[in-house]
Amino acid sequence: MKKAFTLMELLVVVLILGLLATIAVGVYTSQVERARYAAARTTIAAIELAANRYQLDIGEFPPSGSDNPQVFQGNGWLYLALTRSLSGDTSSPASARWQGPYIDVKKLNLGLLDGTPIDEATSLTVAIDMADINILDPWGTPYFYRRCCGPDPDNYTLNGGTRLPPGNPFAATDVFFNPTTFQIYSKGRNGTTLPVGQEGLEEDDVNNFGF
Repeated sequence: MKKAFTLMELLVVVLILGLLATIAVGVYTSQVERARYAAARTTIAAIELAANRYQLDIGEFPPSGSDNPQVFQGNGWLYLALTRSLSGDTSSPASARWQGPYIDVKKLNLGLLDGTPIDEATSLTVAIDMADINILDPWGTPYFYRRCCGPDPDNYTLNGGTRLPPGNPFAATDVFFNPTTFQIYSKGRNGTTLPVGQEGLEEDDVNNFGF
């Protein structure tokens, strides 16, 4: 007489497999998110290093934001300055002191302000258009970059500048979290951040604010 599984036994096996699959997916998703946050922190550190090398050569940090009309969004001018100089041409840089490229970013990590991926080598050819190319975070959103040297160099206070959080001892005088260098942040997994004055401080954001 041949033995066979009963319907109840099959249901128990299916249930166990379903539970194991749920656990596996949860663990995988958690690990993927941890990897993305690690990648965001690594990229921000690489940008910091590159921007500081640029500043040592040129005397100022790359301009904030991207090309018009959303000047104060993204990091297009930063990427252009670090990879081609502001002229857009490494063979004829905007400054004779430019010694770049200062950073190497894979094409799959580049995109427009709305996160649309772009192949810069075939899609964009002129310098003003190249300032629309942004370094994207692991969630496909451009990092938000603002330089912070000098007396309000990019007129941030008139365009929704980021201020120190209430209670900070320097909140009354300093516009930036990093008032002597620059600040950059990723909006994290949810692709959003807090309102003006608290930008980059949402729980899932990744930033270089130093606290």
